[in-house]
Amino acid sequence: MLYFIKGKIFLKTPTYIIIENNGIGYFVEVSLNTSEKIEEGEEVLLYTYQQVSEEKINLYGFIEKEERELFLLLITVPGIGPKVALRILSGLTIEEIYQGIISENVDVFKNVPGIGKKTAERMIVELKQKVEKIPVLVNNYKERELLFNAIEALVVLGYKRKEAGEIVNEILKEKREKTTLEDLIKEALRKLT
Repeated sequence: MLYFIKGKIFLKTPTYIIIENNGIGYFVEVSLNTSEKIEEGEEVLLYTYQQVSEEKINLYGFIEKEERELFLLLITVPGIGPKVALRILSGLTIEEIYQGIISENVDVFKNVPGIGKKTAERMIVELKQKVEKIPVLVNNYKERELLFNAIEALVVLGYKRKEAGEIVNEILKEKREKTTLEDLIKEALRKLT
């Protein structure tokens, strides 16, 4: 299995690139997130996932290790293959996906083509506990912990998880890291009553 590939971008499109490494051009499918962060002619390192089937071998590439890890999590969900996982990563930021899963907010995924309500619900059920256990997005770890803890506190106080998640997400977008857990819960309670 290939873990990464380093080379020069020979050709770039929004959904795939050709990366040249030691005289060989590799066709690598990428998310819009990755595509936006690289330029044709540039030397890059892409973290990869190689899918081997009877018909062909597909190579998927990611500019960030965190994006690759999330991709690997997404494809463990029944009904979400590599193509759908790339669509999710193209339509949402890594942070939005994690927050949508943690807060059990199905609406976060409604604008992603091919992701209906049932698929989004299955994804949340399958990944919620896994996502809560891994220290992803180290620079946003504090924010993720705030989000999770505030939602849990509001659920204990009798509010619906989805409603609590939406309010807490909204407050965090406004305040970013300038808030404490206590302030976040107090503001959420004000908005919920």
